[in-house]
Amino acid sequence: MIPPSRNPSRWLASICAMLAIAACTPSSAGTSGSTSDMRVAQGSQDQILLGRQLVLSHACTDCHGGNNNPAAMGWLQGVRSPQDEFKIGPCAVTPGAQPCFTTRPKNLTPDNTTGIGRFSERQIFNALRFGLRPEETPDVEITSTTPGQGNFPANPHYLAPPMPWMAWRHMPDQELWAIAAYLKRGVKPAANKVAESERPPDFWASEMTVEKIGPHPAAAYPTANERVAEGSQEQIARGRFAVISHDCGGCHGGGSDPTAKGWLTGVMSPDQEFKIGPCALQPGAQPCWTTRPKNLTPDNTTGIGRFSERQIFNALRYGLRPEETADVDITSTTPGQGNFPANPHYLAVPMPWQSWRHMSDQDLWAIAAYLKRAVKPVSNKVADSEGPPDFWASEYTIAKIGTHPAASYPFFR
Repeated sequence: MIPPSRNPSRWLASICAMLAIAACTPSSAGTSGSTSDMRVAQGSQDQILLGRQLVLSHACTDCHGGNNNPAAMGWLQGVRSPQDEFKIGPCAVTPGAQPCFTTRPKNLTPDNTTGIGRFSERQIFNALRFGLRPEETPDVEITSTTPGQGNFPANPHYLAPPMPWMAWRHMPDQELWAIAAYLKRGVKPAANKVAESERPPDFWASEMTVEKIGPHPAAAYPTANERVAEGSQEQIARGRFAVISHDCGGCHGGGSDPTAKGWLTGVMSPDQEFKIGPCALQPGAQPCWTTRPKNLTPDNTTGIGRFSERQIFNALRYGLRPEETADVDITSTTPGQGNFPANPHYLAVPMPWQSWRHMSDQDLWAIAAYLKRAVKPVSNKVADSEGPPDFWASEYTIAKIGTHPAASYPFFR
């Protein structure tokens, strides 16, 4: 069903990231008068806060509603209008191509009827670790990852793309349990019935094989695509984990498998490009732009080798294109204030820096270190992505992407 040259994690998982911005739809962006995720949480507050941080920094709300802002309308409520849906399959690149499926991100609030309230935290954990739809998976510990072995379903029904569970399965148990706890106990339930996503008859099973999504755990470092890095090995390992579990390879090549061909080398053929804007939903609609994920290997000419680790950090924290941002400590987040550019040139959609800015400094520096020092350079020139004349500046406002740091989570006594 999916062209074999594609890793489903790339074009299925990341095309939704920032779709609300690309489609210029306000339905997920505005803020309400109170914090949407405000709820009296039972259990460990540290676990709830960790889960909330992970939901923010892994771009859950780019698809499921809220645009990285817990105070936003529709926080984690799923599709609320046809504009929140999107197309997956070859039609995401070539309008009208087949097969073509409509994906509708689900309601992740703990509403018992329309959300995930009817599922246990273990069922949510199993969805994140194994990609199994909770409505068709009992509340049991999964004992295998191979269909038909142990208690893994012989005919698994996987979560609809673009849910990036293939990358998230590499997160530690503690983090996946924390996400489950936050969704079940830290978010207000909201009634919003979302129709099922379209899918092939095998529920994507033919695409979720080890050959196509890589093994779990990931191959040991260094693979043939990596090199022994100078500096702190702990930092390199941390950066590698962040790159894998945040699905960088989903857009930039290789999915969550550092042994894969094209690991982080960017677009190498037209079928790795994709469309953003209203045309992602309705062929021929305007405006319409082509996004081309860049070469993230440290090649000095065609990759990121010519940028410093601080420039890479600034791209991840502030969304500023490294080729147009000096190697300096950014002192503001407001255009024209401090040394923040008056007319910023932001990274092309769908790079989810608006979520990644919520990661810790330590994590972002580790990603920069891994990309600069631990990945083998590969020569691959990628053309610039298309975009509006203002380089997305009018879309990256606090009103649309929320504050950094995110609004505090209130616990009531």
